[in-house]
Amino acid sequence: MNSTKQRQYVHLSQQLKLLNKNLEKTTSELQVMSSQCNKNIVGQIGKIHSSWFIASNRYFEKEMLGEGK
Repeated sequence: MNSTKQRQYVHLSQQLKLLNKNLEKTTSELQVMSSQCNKNIVGQIGKIHSSWFIASNRYFEKEMLGEGK
């Protein structure tokens, strides 16, 4: 193997190591982001469901007590 080809392989190896390191870091960051988004979304959905429940309960109470007429 000539020296030029060997040098190119060494450079390729270094670039692949760097790529692997960056992909591992990106994967880690995506996992953190996903976890944070899921927690936020679940909290928002819980708030929406509870407000729908409260609103529907008030509506049905008014209808049952005859205050809606």
